Amino acid sequence: MAEPTPKTFVEHLTVYDCSKVSDGASAVALPSEAGLARAGIAKTDAVEVVAIGQVEADLTRPPADLTRLETTARAVRQALDGAGITAADLATVETHDCFTIAGILATEAIGLAAPGKGPHFVLDGHTARTGRIPFNTTGGLIGWGHPTGATGVHQAVTIWEQLTGKAGAAQIEVAPSRPYGLSINMGGDDKTVVAIVYRGAR
Repeated sequence: MAEPTPKTFVEHLTVYDCSKVSDGASAVALPSEAGLARAGIAKTDAVEVVAIGQVEADLTRPPADLTRLETTARAVRQALDGAGITAADLATVETHDCFTIAGILATEAIGLAAPGKGPHFVLDGHTARTGRIPFNTTGGLIGWGHPTGATGVHQAVTIWEQLTGKAGAAQIEVAPSRPYGLSINMGGDDKTVVAIVYRGAR
């Protein structure tokens, strides 16, 4: 918890720009409607996985543009297209902010901000809990932690909490006209990405 000293780490990056990586394991249940009934869980206490996008890129090749999350953009496009929605229909996003720049670039990869405008989108408050599209409402990988092997499930649980009104002090307003959440999980610096669209069960 020393004062940030970028010169002794790398230029323009401090420990506060980086996720806290640890080991982790977790699981979630993905029951059918019949399974929910057998478990005694009301549909209003569940979320539906509407669509999934999964894209891999060549880990041995450097990205064409270090300022673009191209694999993330393709995975998100797959998921949104599969759900039949656009980014404007999303109520919240849980994105893989392994470093602060990854969270900013995700706003552009999703299509919420034009290339190079992600910092302004964030600084203007659009990703805050009370903003246009709240991101990482329980802190994300930087604030909450990055337990490798469990991070994606934590993102899914956060989306479930938000879409079912169970997020407590972190709860955002989910408008009936925008009942969707999106999670983005990556590996290898935008080399393998899974994007999932969720909706409150009806």
